[in-house]
Amino acid sequence: MRKYYLFLIQTEYFKLFRKNPKTLYDILYNLYQLKEPNFNYGFSLFDSICQPFSVKLLNHYIQERYTCTIVNSKQLKIHSICEKTILQIGYGCIVIKSNVNFPEILKVFHIYNKKIFVCDFKNKDYFWLSNQMQKTR
Repeated sequence: MRKYYLFLIQTEYFKLFRKNPKTLYDILYNLYQLKEPNFNYGFSLFDSICQPFSVKLLNHYIQERYTCTIVNSKQLKIHSICEKTILQIGYGCIVIKSNVNFPEILKVFHIYNKKIFVCDFKNKDYFWLSNQMQKTR
């Protein structure tokens, strides 16, 4: 299973890291690994780089468009013949667990916003969602 973290990047940081995603990945990876004594610094840095997702809007849209099962108050299981995908939409980031490398649900987020950065910290993989969508066309 792949585990993707989606981040909505502020416009100024999108322009800054658009051609240098490795630096953005390194910053987000360090925040991901941050220990409790440094949480205040981490939250401050995260808030300056990322902007919140519209949780209600995305949850409503996805539940209307896809056949889903609510796993718990935070997770949706998306039913598909080709893939197994679980989605957790939060204000700070979206987490997608899937058995495929490029889950279908990523298309929804590409429509939602073009400044989404995707990280798979376990596999040290990262990409701008808009760039990946251009490659799959």
